[in-house]
This record gives sequence, C-alpha cells and structure tokens, in this order.
Amino acid sequence: MTEQNAAAAPPIPISGWIEAGIYVFSIGVLGLVYAIGHQIGAHPIAFILYAMVVSALMLLAATGPGPDAIRIILAPQSWLVGIATVSLEVFYYLTLTHIAPTTGSLLVRVAIPMAMILGWAQFSRRPPRLAMIGGLVIAVGILPLFFTVPVEHRMAVFSAVFASALAFIMRSFSSEFHPWNRRAQTVMEKLRITGLVVFVTCIVGLTLAALGSLAVATGLLPPLQVIPTAEQMLHVPTILLGTLVGSVVITSIVVFSFSAVVKIRTENLTAASAFTPVTTLLVQMAGSAAGLIPVYALDPALLPSMAVVIGGVFMILYAAGRR
Repeated sequence: MTEQNAAAAPPIPISGWIEAGIYVFSIGVLGLVYAIGHQIGAHPIAFILYAMVVSALMLLAATGPGPDAIRIILAPQSWLVGIATVSLEVFYYLTLTHIAPTTGSLLVRVAIPMAMILGWAQFSRRPPRLAMIGGLVIAVGILPLFFTVPVEHRMAVFSAVFASALAFIMRSFSSEFHPWNRRAQTVMEKLRITGLVVFVTCIVGLTLAALGSLAVATGLLPPLQVIPTAEQMLHVPTILLGTLVGSVVITSIVVFSFSAVVKIRTENLTAASAFTPVTTLLVQMAGSAAGLIPVYALDPALLPSMAVVIGGVFMILYAAGRR
C-alpha cells in the first residue's frame, strides 16, 4: 500500500526548487543592498518606502487591482499586514547598519522560536515536543552572536532584531487571518492582494514622511531620527537604489516565494530558507570583494551558529511532518 501511494504521489516539479533557490538568493542580495544603502546614507524610512511602493506597483502592473480592491484595502487585516511588512524591512535595514549582513540574517531567525511561543500563548497552538526542542536549539545557536556585536551597538542591534522579529510574526498571523488572502487560490491572486496592501500602506507612509519632513523644516517639530529630512526624502541615490531593489529584488522575493509554495509546499520552502544565512554569507563576500561594502571579519562563532540554526529548523520541519 505504501509503495502504491508513493507511486501515485505527483512528483515535485524541479522548477519549484529552482524558484526556492532564487528566493533564498534574493534574500541574500537584499541584505547586501541594505548594507549598500547604509553606505550611501539612505534614510531607512525613505529607502524602504520607495523600494516597497515600486515593488507593489510591479505586482499590480502584472495582476491588475481587481474589482474588490477597495474592500481589500479597507479591511483591518490589510493594514496590519501592510504595516508589518514595511516595519519588518525597516528594522532589518536598521539591524544591518551596525553588523554584517550574515550576522543579521542569523539573528533575525529568533523570530522562529518567538512565533512558536506567541502562537502557543495567543492561539493555543502547542508545538510538538521535537519542534519545541528545535526552537530551543535555534535560540541557543543565535544567543552567542549577540555577544559578538560591539558593546556600543549591542542594545541598538538587539532592539532592531527584536522589533524585526515581532513585525515578521505580526505579518504572518495577520496574513493567515486575512479573509481575502485565505480565499486566494492562485499565485496571481495572492500577488494582487499583496500589491494592493503594500501599495496603499506605502503611499500613506510616504505622505506621512513628507508631512513630517515639512513639519521639521518649518519648525513645527524638532529634528527626529525617525523622520527623514527633505534632503533625505529627495536624495537621488536613495531613490535610484530604492527603485532598483524594489523592482528587482523585493519583487523577486514575493513572486518566487508564492510560486515555490504552490509547487513544492511550504515546508520545503522553509527548509530551503534555512540556508539563507549561507547565501547571505556568499553574497556578502562577493560584495566585499567588489568593494561595494566593507570587508567584514568572519567571526569564529558564525559558522557553528549557522549549522546549529539550520539543524533546529530541520527539527521543527521533521516534527511538523510527523504530526
């Protein structure tokens, strides 16, 4: 019977694994671009909003807004997803202003055990015992890396990583309970919903950023780091780099993640994603060799932590498969 079921199971298309590989590689490139953005002095808010709105426009150009666009935009879950999506990128960008992309890519994996804890506490989703052990393994693998961050930047990095993880969790749960996202059956439909949600959020964000810049320029507000100045909003390298990363890198991440999930299932994409720190390290080394970013010293704790985190992810996936 087992052999018959195995024979009857449809083969997983190789194109799905290729798309998963492009997705993982694109995340590595994103870390490199964020490090470059810091080098050119791009303000996090301005840079991310430009990149995200361009990506959303690319998605909507391919899918169209659809007849129910207004209803999707006005749904409360849409604003939660949109705010969380933008916040995730902003805080990840801030993380990489003090540490190497590879270290940042590993540290933000703390979202995995955090999501398990919050899912259990908030939605009574008790993970299997092996999954809990896997989450603990990930936490143990990540913890030593915090002590490799220079003391003067440690609190800033910890805060940015924690905020990035919370934004990731909020986006995940909001997307899960989003009524249109739950009903979406095709990749194009999911891309349309994502495009609508992110586009409206970014337009509102850009409007608020511009008003904040104007208020600071006119003396209505004191200068604040969180509010980009008019010069930062109109900084040509920021606009150009944001347009490039939004149209190519972020759009690739969204498209190939959705498409890969349809073809190889979520658990296999998650398995592939476990190797994101590896691709990030390779892209980081290439970027340093090309002179795009500084040369980061390879900390001795980096590779062992990477192996431990990958092992923890596979423990969680194995536990999910057994369940």
